[in-house]
Amino acid sequence: MNRKTIKQINKQVGPILVAWLKTLVSEEEAKKITLDNYKELLPDQTHVFANNKFFLSIFSPRWVRKKLKGLVARQPYRPINSYTLEDIKAEMQTWKMINRDF
Repeated sequence: MNRKTIKQINKQVGPILVAWLKTLVSEEEAKKITLDNYKELLPDQTHVFANNKFFLSIFSPRWVRKKLKGLVARQPYRPINSYTLEDIKAEMQTWKMINRDF
């Protein structure tokens, strides 16, 4: 991906994380969450150690950026600023269906 695309993806990470944080709290507290203060509300731990491996924590900025890159790679003609939290959730559901243990 070129630099212009990566910059657009990085700009979209904030609004997606704000939307996710707002789903976790009450309406009253959700009004207080903005693009300016959402980083203070995210956990400091960005990785999780499980099964002798390190994994990215779900809904960390780097994890959202990684998911957006995958979506943009599959749909290159869709505007990057049109991706929302619902697209990320749909991506997670698709991944769960593909990697399901039988």
